[in-house]
This record gives sequence, C-alpha cells and structure tokens, in this order.
Amino acid sequence: MNEIISIKDIDFSYGKHEIFKNFSLDVEKGDFITIIGPNGSGKSTLVRILLGLEKTTGEIYVNSLRMNKQNIREIMSKIGVVLENPDDQFVAETVMHEISFSLENMQVESSEIRKRVNKIAEFVGIEELLEKEPHSLSGGQKQLVSLASALAINPDVLILDEAFTMLDVETKEKIYKKIKYLNETENLTILNVSHDTEDTLNGNKILVLDNGKVILYGPKEEVLLEEKKFNNLGLALPFMAELSIKLKYYDLIDDLIFDMDEMVNKLWK
Repeated sequence: MNEIISIKDIDFSYGKHEIFKNFSLDVEKGDFITIIGPNGSGKSTLVRILLGLEKTTGEIYVNSLRMNKQNIREIMSKIGVVLENPDDQFVAETVMHEISFSLENMQVESSEIRKRVNKIAEFVGIEELLEKEPHSLSGGQKQLVSLASALAINPDVLILDEAFTMLDVETKEKIYKKIKYLNETENLTILNVSHDTEDTLNGNKILVLDNGKVILYGPKEEVLLEEKKFNNLGLALPFMAELSIKLKYYDLIDDLIFDMDEMVNKLWK
C-alpha cells in the first residue's frame, strides 16, 4: 500500500465528551475521499487533528513523517486547506497577495510567484479578482480565492471542509471537475468533508463516520450499496446512486451508473 496519511489508534475528547477512541485510518496517495456523517460524527474534528490543531494520543503520519512539533511545519507545507469560512484564513489586503502569502513564506522567487499566482487564478477562474480586497468579495468568491491559495503551494494533500457551500450549482460542478482533473493527472490526494451526500459521486472512495467511528469506508461503488446503513444515519443516497440501485434490481442495467448522460445513453439503446 502507498499510504500518504496513516492514523493509528488516536484518542480525542472535548472535555469529558469523547470524540475518537482507538481511531485508525489509512489514506492512499491519489485517493479522493468524501467524508460524510451526521452532525457531531467527528468530521471537522478529524480535519483539525490532521492540521495539527488538536492534540491526541496515538500516532499520525503524513508522507511518512510523524506529526509532532519537529515535523509539523514540513508536513503543513504540503497540505492545502480550504475551510467553510474563508474569512478565518485571509491575511492579506488583496487577492493576489493572499494567494502569494504562502509562497513568499516558502521563499519562492518573486518571478515564479507571479507566474504561479496568474496560472492558478486562471485555473480557478478568478483572474478578475486579483486586485480586489478579499473581505469585499461574495461568499462564493471567497471560497474560490481560498481554494486558489491552497492549490498555489502545489500540495500533496488537499483538505476541503465544507469548502464549496457558498458556490452556486454550476460553479460548484465546474470546480469539482477541476480538482478531479488534478486528482487524476497529478495524483493529488483529496479529503473532502461534506454534509451533502451528492458530493460523494465526485471521489473514488467514501468514508462514513458516526460518533467518531468508521461505519463505512471503501470504493464509492461498494459504499453506496449500503442504503440501509445510510438510512439508519439519516443520510440520503445520492439521486443517481438510488436510481441505479433500483434499475439494477429490475435488471435494466448491469452496474451502478452515476453519470446522468451515461445513464440516458444506456437506457436509450
């Protein structure tokens, strides 16, 4: 196995409230994992732990480096992060300087910084925002700027915590296509925490948490067959998964199909 993240037997509590007990998880390089679960299941706490913001027992390794005071700076230099509220991350007066900030701290040459900022701004679709003040932007624009900042460092791991909640449906679909492209072409590992089960269709694996425990973890084609477990947690299957299961039951299709156009073409033959 080619593990880029390995969590081994961690315990974590908020006061007397236990979140994780003997929790373990392995993430392979190049995985695109969607993390879902009911409120209070531990999704965002797991993100905070992976960012070194919470102390735990047990061991965490990222790129074979154990997470500790000595290694945390090096580990974080290869992790891009987009949180639900971008305002919590902004530090600069313009979008251009916001995207540049981490690169400057990494002592990247100024000419290279400018090239990289322009390239990532074009990739995300925010070229016209570069001279604007981040806090003056709309919620969706702020999330795009935060994504651009995360991608500018060429991370090995991209962590998204409810990162696209303020994007309209069309923009959200475009952005998912872009990060899936990076996942497929650059082997970028992505952990995507979401409350929307529809987002599970974008990755290759799904992690379902409840009360700090792994309920389901594996390829999406397998996890999405567990309709009863989804229902027990108050989670709805994505529409295309639910439709596929029903059509497969009636022998109208042989395998689960998650793309609407592909489904139409299959049924129209």
